[in-house]
Amino acid sequence: MLPTFLVIGAMKCGTTSLYYYLAEHPEIGMSHRKETDFFLATHGAWDRGRDWYTRQFPTEVPERGECAPNYTKRHLFDDVPTRIESICPDVKLIYLVRDPIERTISHYRGSRRDGREQRSFEAAVADVDTSNYVLTSRYHFQLQPYLEQFSGEDLLVVTAEELDSAPTSTLRTIYRFLDVNPAFENQRVGRRFNDSVGKKKLAPWTRWLSRQVPQSLKDRTRPYLPLHWLPGERIPRPEVSPETRARLEAVFRPDVEALRDLTGHDFSAWSV
Repeated sequence: MLPTFLVIGAMKCGTTSLYYYLAEHPEIGMSHRKETDFFLATHGAWDRGRDWYTRQFPTEVPERGECAPNYTKRHLFDDVPTRIESICPDVKLIYLVRDPIERTISHYRGSRRDGREQRSFEAAVADVDTSNYVLTSRYHFQLQPYLEQFSGEDLLVVTAEELDSAPTSTLRTIYRFLDVNPAFENQRVGRRFNDSVGKKKLAPWTRWLSRQVPQSLKDRTRPYLPLHWLPGERIPRPEVSPETRARLEAVFRPDVEALRDLTGHDFSAWSV
């Protein structure tokens, strides 16, 4: 039972919420673990083989999928679309995107909160050609390898802003794309499953404890056990200087224009 669709990203754009929304639909079965990272040759599960991958999905539903934001980090993980096409040539692709500057800031805050980033925001995005935060927000750049392997008809681009402000109609668009009943009334609409804004940086002992919990258990309990009570330092939104914002806008603007041409979206809610 291979997936019939993949949510390929992007990170910090609502993939966790979409995972739980889609899991509610009676015709859709999501992977037991939200992110299998199967198609990553390094730091992933590719070596576990196809049989392992098929066991990650339920068998009793016509549509099966996973949400894996690492699949649109081509600057870190090579040839992901090629591996996907080799195993799932007819798979449909859903790509969640968000105002690229807001996504970059959220990504940075998450790294600071998790203890993986010590630099200031200005320093973290100073080299726009190598910054993970910036490159992950260049959506058309990330899609280019997929467009070489898959038809544009098999790709649906959805904005996080749409999913947040109009979840019911946005989910119906996704349901139609997946050929499942679009009239299904999702009872989880409106719940927030992974809002990083205002979360706390975990103390060392809580980070150690978190590493002892299997990822599959985290994925299943995350909606019901928010960790806001854990001790630690609040991570404020970083100040973005006018110079840095102008530099980011200059980098993102042509990428967003290319995405507009590809999708027909105007992305009018974005700052770029």
